[in-house]
Amino acid sequence: MVFFMMIKVFLKRTIMVLIFSGLALGADWPMWRNDTGRTAQSAEVLAENLSLQWSRRLPPLKPAYHDNRLQFDAGYEPIVLGKRLVVGSSRDDSVTAFDTETGEEVWKFFTDGPVRFAPVGSEGRIIFGSDDGCLYCVSGSNGALLWKKRAVPSNRKVIGNERMISVWPIRGGPVLDEGRVYFAAGVWPLEGTFVFCVDALTGETIWRNDRSSYRYGVHPHNARAFGGLAPQGYLLIDDEAKQLIVPSSQAYPAKFDLQTGELKSFELPAPGRLPGGWFASTPSELERQKLKRRGLLFDNEVNYRVHEDKPHFKGEKGVRNKITVAGREMHFGEGFLEVEGELIHSMLAADGKLFVVTKAGKISCFGTGSNQPIKHKIPKVSLAKIQKQSPFAKLDQTHGYALLLGAGDDLELIGSLLSETNFRVIVVDPRPEKVRELRDGRWTSAATGEQLSIVEDDPTTVILPPYFAELILIGNSTSFEPAQLKQVYESLRPFGGKLMARLNQELPDDLDLEGAKKFQTESGWTIITREGALSGSANYEGNWEESWDKRVRGPLGVLWFDDSLSHFKRSPQPKFIDGVMISTPKDWTDETTRTGKVDYRLLAPVFSDVYTGRILSDNEAPSLRKSFSNIDLETVQPSQYRPPRQKDDWKPKAPQAGTRTNPMTLESEPRVFPKSYGCDGGVDYGLLYTMRSGTPAFYDKQIESGTINISGPRSGCTNSIIPANGLLNLPYFYEGCTCSYPLPMAVALVSMPPEFEQWASWGELPIEKTRGKIQVIGINLGAPGDRVTEDGTIWLDQPEVGGPSPEIDFVTVPPLAELETFYHHSLFHEGGKSWPWVAGSGVKGLQSAILGGLKPGSYNVRLIFCEPDGSEKLPVFSVGVNGDQIIGELNVVEKAGGVRRGYVLEATSVSIGEEGILRIDLGPKTGKTVLSGINLRRSNQ
Repeated sequence: MVFFMMIKVFLKRTIMVLIFSGLALGADWPMWRNDTGRTAQSAEVLAENLSLQWSRRLPPLKPAYHDNRLQFDAGYEPIVLGKRLVVGSSRDDSVTAFDTETGEEVWKFFTDGPVRFAPVGSEGRIIFGSDDGCLYCVSGSNGALLWKKRAVPSNRKVIGNERMISVWPIRGGPVLDEGRVYFAAGVWPLEGTFVFCVDALTGETIWRNDRSSYRYGVHPHNARAFGGLAPQGYLLIDDEAKQLIVPSSQAYPAKFDLQTGELKSFELPAPGRLPGGWFASTPSELERQKLKRRGLLFDNEVNYRVHEDKPHFKGEKGVRNKITVAGREMHFGEGFLEVEGELIHSMLAADGKLFVVTKAGKISCFGTGSNQPIKHKIPKVSLAKIQKQSPFAKLDQTHGYALLLGAGDDLELIGSLLSETNFRVIVVDPRPEKVRELRDGRWTSAATGEQLSIVEDDPTTVILPPYFAELILIGNSTSFEPAQLKQVYESLRPFGGKLMARLNQELPDDLDLEGAKKFQTESGWTIITREGALSGSANYEGNWEESWDKRVRGPLGVLWFDDSLSHFKRSPQPKFIDGVMISTPKDWTDETTRTGKVDYRLLAPVFSDVYTGRILSDNEAPSLRKSFSNIDLETVQPSQYRPPRQKDDWKPKAPQAGTRTNPMTLESEPRVFPKSYGCDGGVDYGLLYTMRSGTPAFYDKQIESGTINISGPRSGCTNSIIPANGLLNLPYFYEGCTCSYPLPMAVALVSMPPEFEQWASWGELPIEKTRGKIQVIGINLGAPGDRVTEDGTIWLDQPEVGGPSPEIDFVTVPPLAELETFYHHSLFHEGGKSWPWVAGSGVKGLQSAILGGLKPGSYNVRLIFCEPDGSEKLPVFSVGVNGDQIIGELNVVEKAGGVRRGYVLEATSVSIGEEGILRIDLGPKTGKTVLSGINLRRSNQ
């Protein structure tokens, strides 16, 4: 008994020593809101009498979005690890460490895009993500790079929130738990969005969920459509449920199994009008006591939006704007000591100190010790005009984006652009030493990230967005092959964009550049101007007429996105003329004018760039302003805008869509396709039919694509999905709505290569319509939806999960419901033959597949195989078609050249008799059989 009492006293004393040792040394604040549950609570005991020790003024940040529900980056969010306060910046694309005792800068690390989320810290390492699509790990002591992980194996760029960023930015803010870092990449479900778990020491992937981008289900108003995860916000962990919580922009969060990454629950845009937002946390101990509940907390100031009828909100008041230190709640709105006259954005307690961050960018450290605080100010650096004559003096356009490729040798050239023009300058250079020189230079110090951004990449291989640059300069250090230069030219904006190269750059004369006019100047430059419109494109003058824009055809990917220009949901259709969108939003905040059939007055027209979303300055597009600025601002406007043929304003009927050739039977039939709820009845623009069907959607009549949803945004009650100027344009027509569509913003879509993954719901078709008539078909096993290719093949998902599809006679042994299915996004496919979006999914353990309903005749049969994960027993099996053995032992991995690579086995002249049946048999030798797709085409078809 005495022994156990001695042990008890010893343990008690040991615990007290450890506690007070920790307090003496000061605790860390190693991630946003301190812990994995984002509770913002700390056991740190601060001294009674704190005084200002140091302060540092940082340049204020501009959040990515105007909408408060997406302002996850409205201010600085530091963490503290040991004696380092570490903070990211979206202004100059950096992460900086300061000494917690003095506020002195210790190190600074630059990325190739805005850093919009707080880092995480552990074991002397700092880990953070960037809009450049990479996750970084650096030393906490000196900022040296330890590892870097590109989330998606592509360096394709877009213009996102007025910056050139990766298509897959890291906007699922990282959370660290037990040596693992969880984060998410990508914003747009149609491009693929991904959730990762990686080893904090090595960056090696432990698991990756790439199966949450395309999910067919219920949307607001009980509509059914494709939707998906749109991760923007800080990830957190629900320890009790053992789940990873992933905020989905302004929708509600998704929940994943912490150990496996399997999706456990997720609502597509939630029913009703309750707005979601970027913020979620688990309750602190004090909050649990007060609220008498557990689970996720939302902030009703974040999840707040005014609907046309009244404000809507959800959550607890002020959750985001407080922390708990040693049991005491500290509210940001109450201010703190010498932080006067500025709104507090964030607070954290660590290292025996309290750090207070204002929205204006001031960091103040309060502690004990010095009575003479150190005050660090922002160095004043001006964009002084370069005296040396520059080549930009005679440019007729000095707004928009200027792209410098390999121009790191000419700092004065960059200075001239910044001081003499209004261009947003982007420098791409492959040389680390030149990039560092640029980033350390005075131009970077004086400019914001919007004015000057620097990307360390190879100008000859980086995948730049098309059409975005008003000016492209090629530096002396970069040489291009003709094909590469042609690709660079594609980034030049139509209607007058200019490419400039030094005279010592030998530009081939036979480049065959569309719309190019080449001439030489006296100042040592060759200039190529891209004149006129994109070939095959068309203007749209907002009169409900057809827009025969031949460049707009599926699949479509993101060119740019932003929410700078917003419109009320029932505003008039915009016009798209010569690369400029002319729009007239409604003044929907004036409720006095709304009477039913009429509602609001118009606001002055806004002119914006079709190819970047940039709002034009007052002196741009003078001829268009002269023609389209005479707007009636006094008359109260109609509530709805509809084509003349749609008589019911509030429940318009869909127009007749004509006839088509059925891609399976090759017979003529009425064109029908799925259309779920949407305020607009849909508009036939000639080659493209667009509509709101749960989400914005389109049907490409050129290939009879089926309904393709553009998940994320909400299109207008006025049809606002318009093909023009070579793009599918979706301006922001969302104001006045609070439904939780995740991405309230404008987006422009551009045609992509056929390898691009994009799914459709082709529509119901009774089996009686096709029985005995099918001549062409593709079966895409395990796929999220249907797809039609340029050669006319319709690939149907089996099992059917992506909305309504034609009914076909297809059975398997074992039944599909009992087979193991797999799907991985095609971005992670590693090559081989076949479409990557066919080989990326499939079934394991299949013995037989029987397809009926075929028209008798001779067929070419193509079977697509892929081993997805490299299991221990790699698949080897025999393959038979209609009783004939095609191959005795098929080693898929060997034939394809590795895992995640497609292999196609083709059988020609396969006879289909009067019974109209094709039978595939797989006989396992080792491992499980795998099959991804079946493709049949009747000879001479």
